[in-house]
Amino acid sequence: MSNPIQILAGVVVVFFLPGYMLVNLLFPRKGELDPEYDQVYRVALGMGMSVVIAILVGFGLNAISTEEHGYVSSGPLWISLSAVMLAFFLLGWFRGAYPWLGAIHHALYRPPRAVGMPGKKPSDYARKQRIGRLLLERERLLKDMMSFSDVSSTSNPKRKLYYRKRMDATRERIAQINKELESAGKGES
Repeated sequence: MSNPIQILAGVVVVFFLPGYMLVNLLFPRKGELDPEYDQVYRVALGMGMSVVIAILVGFGLNAISTEEHGYVSSGPLWISLSAVMLAFFLLGWFRGAYPWLGAIHHALYRPPRAVGMPGKKPSDYARKQRIGRLLLERERLLKDMMSFSDVSSTSNPKRKLYYRKRMDATRERIAQINKELESAGKGES
């Protein structure tokens, strides 16, 4: 009789992990399936795809079985499913599906690739992400400008000069962001 840990591991390997890793391989960017419910879709698709993958692996093992050697048993199934999961994981990592690996070691970090073909215009997804980052940065810089103007009204001349320089640098960066947003907006039409 199997213990509960073996049963749980078998259920996870047969009904979840292979399909989840395949979904991450096919859709490596967070929010690519759906901006709000991306993780729910990944889990649901992963569960469905895992059953399909387990069935196909079982068919493959049955096809190479002979009357003397039957390969449709727990050992070959575990090895085959583990090899499939490892292949999906490595290919998904190569496509940037697991950026959290960069926390383990910086050499393992791979950013998700931009959508589209090399030499082509970036996709709507990449452009929208870039515009969102620029808008957030501009909003933060505008808040900094207000706090710099409040602090620069001090009687200390060195402090005034310091915050005036910070305000000038911030204005320049806001102007750069506005130009980038304008060029990104032109690429929209």
